[in-house]
Amino acid sequence: MNMSANESTQTPNGNLRVMILATVAFALCFAGWTLFAPLAIYFQAEFNLSSTSVGLLLATPVLLGSLAKIPMGIVTDRFGGRLVFTIMLLFGFISLFFTGFARSYSMLLIGGFFFGLIGSSFSIGIPHVSEWYPKKMQGFALGVYGVGNAGTALSAFGAPFIAESLGWNKAFIIYAFPLLFMAFVYWFFTSNAPKPEGVKVSTLSDKLKLYKSSRLAWIFCLFYFMFFGFFVCFSIWLPSYLCDFYNISPIKAGGFTSIFVFLSSFTRILGGFLGDRFNGRKIMVLLTVIVLVIAIFLNLNVSLTVSLAVFYIMGTCLGIGNGVVYKLVAEYFPKDTGAVGGLVGAAGGLGGFFLPIILGTIKDYTDNYSLGYIFVSLVCLLCLSFMEEKTLLNAHQKVTTAMQ
Repeated sequence: MNMSANESTQTPNGNLRVMILATVAFALCFAGWTLFAPLAIYFQAEFNLSSTSVGLLLATPVLLGSLAKIPMGIVTDRFGGRLVFTIMLLFGFISLFFTGFARSYSMLLIGGFFFGLIGSSFSIGIPHVSEWYPKKMQGFALGVYGVGNAGTALSAFGAPFIAESLGWNKAFIIYAFPLLFMAFVYWFFTSNAPKPEGVKVSTLSDKLKLYKSSRLAWIFCLFYFMFFGFFVCFSIWLPSYLCDFYNISPIKAGGFTSIFVFLSSFTRILGGFLGDRFNGRKIMVLLTVIVLVIAIFLNLNVSLTVSLAVFYIMGTCLGIGNGVVYKLVAEYFPKDTGAVGGLVGAAGGLGGFFLPIILGTIKDYTDNYSLGYIFVSLVCLLCLSFMEEKTLLNAHQKVTTAMQ
């Protein structure tokens, strides 16, 4: 008990520079991580790809980025965010640069697998930023850091212009160099927060025991699988869908998609704000119902204007939901936010990996998008079945009992 007083005196009161640079680095990583999406139309034309092949290509970077979130969080706890994020940025530069020289579908897959690692950057910045802020300010700081998701819009909006003027391969090379520059900036202008004395660091064994015993952690994984999974899925899938279904140019599709990404990214802050003041479970129920209704509505083959409007409403709901989920993780797991947050983040990334493949496969076999939206509706219904208050309370009680 005496340790808490010592800890409170040593807890930093914030570091604006670390928060801003981590957000910028995260945004640049996300821009490179999602480059396949706005360029997919060019790959499909040059290599004569099916929708399933495109879906696999779009999802490949997401796979490594998702699976790597848990070990990246553990490595960051061990060596600090300054070193790990710098290495991550350098690796992103190298892998994106060499992907620019790919001349076949298989080489693109290999390149996507390797630069997919930068998709795990979220789990590096979370502990690096949060360690600089006291508990009462961490929600805001992490909300700002989460805005780095908007980096997806940088690729959605800029990559088609580069592809049209210089060729799609040059987009990878051009997007690689900001990562190299940011690696040097991050190393020389950030630092790790001082560690409080006497604090026991959780071991890998402790984290694995928590994963095994906590049913609630896996329920939160399901929620984030839906909210963040749909965000990633539609961020990388929407450009191809708009070009195919509404016959618009890749540049216009990228611009429309960037609005979706910005809405989903910046409303994470709103999600954390609402989660602080209202019942998070009820907010998630409302958001899930809205997404469910939108998925059903899109089966009506509405006009481009109406379709964009409802997609933007969906993006807003997904962004708020992402913020609420992490607010609940911190609320229910105050001592293990990093461990559970890494697991939940990995689940969300896997949602972004599997959903584009599923939607692409459905499109190939049915030659329409209706069954894809029905599948989205079924995922929403599954999550709603776990959002009952009794279910969350029972799961939380088991966690509390196991930790005592």
